[in-house]
Amino acid sequence: MTIDNTHRIIFVNIKNSYEAWLNNDRSNPLYRPSVYDCTVKYWQINYEKANKATHIIGCYKGIVKEVVKITEQPRIDTEVYPGRMVFSGIEEPDSPYMGLDIRNIFNSIANFRVRYYNL
Repeated sequence: MTIDNTHRIIFVNIKNSYEAWLNNDRSNPLYRPSVYDCTVKYWQINYEKANKATHIIGCYKGIVKEVVKITEQPRIDTEVYPGRMVFSGIEEPDSPYMGLDIRNIFNSIANFRVRYYNL
Protein backbone atom coordinates (compact mmCIF):
# COMPACT_ATOMS: atom_id res chain seq x y z
CA MET A 1 0.00 0.00 0.00
CA THR A 2 1.44 3.34 -0.98
CA ILE A 3 0.09 6.67 0.10
CA ASP A 4 -0.96 9.17 -2.53
CA ASN A 5 1.72 11.89 -2.40
CA THR A 6 -0.89 14.60 -2.94
CA HIS A 7 -2.53 13.65 0.38
CA ARG A 8 -1.41 15.53 3.47
CA ILE A 9 -2.54 13.36 6.33
CA ILE A 10 -2.98 13.70 10.06
CA PHE A 11 -3.13 10.31 11.76
CA VAL A 12 -4.78 10.43 15.20
CA ASN A 13 -4.94 7.76 17.90
CA ILE A 14 -8.63 7.34 18.75
CA LYS A 15 -8.08 4.51 21.26
CA ASN A 16 -9.77 6.05 24.30
CA SER A 17 -12.80 7.57 22.57
CA TYR A 18 -13.16 4.54 20.28
CA GLU A 19 -13.26 2.13 23.23
CA ALA A 20 -15.82 4.35 25.00
CA TRP A 21 -17.89 4.30 21.79
CA LEU A 22 -17.53 0.50 21.39
CA ASN A 23 -18.70 0.01 24.98
CA ASN A 24 -21.42 2.68 24.67
CA ASP A 25 -19.90 4.19 27.82
CA ARG A 26 -21.73 7.52 27.83
CA SER A 27 -20.37 8.32 31.30
CA ASN A 28 -16.83 8.46 29.88
CA PRO A 29 -15.86 12.08 29.12
CA LEU A 30 -14.15 10.83 25.93
CA TYR A 31 -17.30 9.15 24.60
CA ARG A 32 -18.25 10.24 21.08
CA PRO A 33 -21.45 9.18 19.28
CA SER A 34 -19.63 7.87 16.19
CA VAL A 35 -16.21 6.82 14.89
CA TYR A 36 -16.34 9.96 12.75
CA ASP A 37 -16.62 12.10 15.89
CA CYS A 38 -13.81 10.10 17.56
CA THR A 39 -11.62 11.03 14.59
CA VAL A 40 -12.44 14.69 13.97
CA LYS A 41 -12.87 16.14 17.46
CA TYR A 42 -10.67 17.84 19.98
CA TRP A 43 -7.06 17.51 18.88
CA GLN A 44 -4.08 19.58 19.97
CA ILE A 45 -2.56 20.03 16.55
CA ASN A 46 -0.25 22.58 15.01
CA TYR A 47 -2.54 25.18 13.39
CA GLU A 48 -0.49 25.51 10.19
CA LYS A 49 -0.36 21.76 9.67
CA ALA A 50 -4.07 21.43 10.43
CA ASN A 51 -4.86 23.99 7.72
CA LYS A 52 -2.70 22.20 5.15
CA ALA A 53 -4.08 18.70 5.80
CA THR A 54 -6.29 16.99 3.25
CA HIS A 55 -7.27 14.02 5.44
CA ILE A 56 -7.61 13.13 9.10
CA ILE A 57 -7.41 9.43 9.81
CA GLY A 58 -8.48 7.72 13.03
CA CYS A 59 -6.39 4.75 14.17
CA TYR A 60 -7.07 2.14 16.85
CA LYS A 61 -4.11 0.01 17.95
CA GLY A 62 -2.27 1.09 14.81
CA ILE A 63 -5.06 0.11 12.41
CA VAL A 64 -7.00 2.70 10.39
CA LYS A 65 -10.67 2.68 11.44
CA GLU A 66 -11.86 5.97 9.89
CA VAL A 67 -10.80 8.12 6.94
CA VAL A 68 -12.17 11.66 6.63
CA LYS A 69 -11.43 13.93 3.70
CA ILE A 70 -11.28 17.42 5.17
CA THR A 71 -13.72 19.80 3.46
CA GLU A 72 -13.47 22.92 5.64
CA GLN A 73 -10.76 24.70 7.55
CA PRO A 74 -10.54 23.23 11.02
CA ARG A 75 -11.95 25.37 13.77
CA ILE A 76 -10.65 25.89 17.26
CA ASP A 77 -13.04 24.76 19.97
CA THR A 78 -13.76 27.54 22.41
CA GLU A 79 -16.24 25.82 24.71
CA VAL A 80 -15.79 22.09 25.39
CA TYR A 81 -12.00 21.80 24.97
CA PRO A 82 -10.67 25.34 24.43
CA GLY A 83 -7.80 25.53 21.99
CA ARG A 84 -8.29 22.09 20.47
CA MET A 85 -9.02 21.54 16.79
CA VAL A 86 -12.27 20.23 15.36
CA PHE A 87 -12.31 19.03 11.75
CA SER A 88 -15.17 18.69 9.27
CA GLY A 89 -15.25 16.46 6.27
CA ILE A 90 -16.62 13.54 4.34
CA GLU A 91 -16.19 9.98 5.50
CA GLU A 92 -14.46 7.75 2.96
CA PRO A 93 -15.43 4.18 3.95
CA ASP A 94 -14.05 2.81 0.66
CA SER A 95 -10.68 4.54 1.05
CA PRO A 96 -7.66 2.34 0.32
CA TYR A 97 -6.34 3.51 3.71
CA MET A 98 -9.10 1.66 5.63
CA GLY A 99 -7.59 -1.22 7.58
CA LEU A 100 -4.03 -0.02 6.95
CA ASP A 101 -1.53 -0.86 9.69
CA ILE A 102 0.32 2.43 10.18
CA ARG A 103 3.35 0.55 11.53
CA ASN A 104 4.10 0.02 7.83
CA ILE A 105 4.53 3.80 7.49
CA PHE A 106 6.04 4.88 10.81
CA ASN A 107 8.97 3.16 12.50
CA SER A 108 7.23 3.26 15.85
CA ILE A 109 3.82 4.11 17.19
CA ALA A 110 4.93 4.17 20.81
CA ASN A 111 3.27 7.11 22.58
CA PHE A 112 1.30 7.78 19.38
CA ARG A 113 -1.24 10.54 19.72
CA VAL A 114 -0.85 12.46 16.46
CA ARG A 115 1.41 11.76 13.49
CA TYR A 116 1.77 13.77 10.32
CA TYR A 117 2.42 12.41 6.85
CA ASN A 118 3.53 14.67 3.99
CA LEU A 119 2.98 17.82 6.09
